[in-house]
Amino acid sequence: MTLRLSEERERLLEDLAEKLQLSKNSAASAAIELAAPRPSHPEFVAASTARQLVRYADLMTRLANA
Repeated sequence: MTLRLSEERERLLEDLAEKLQLSKNSAASAAIELAAPRPSHPEFVAASTARQLVRYADLMTRLANA
């Protein structure tokens, strides 16, 4: 497989590989494994919003009644 990256992304990959003490190929693979299972941005935002609404429900009620 050939991975074509901009110069900036190439530097980022090199930095990641150095930090993880891996080859660039292994670092790219690790990054994919970390990113792939994450939800899409709209799903992430909706889930995060729901958690915050539950967490701060009492505060929101108090602010609304102030």
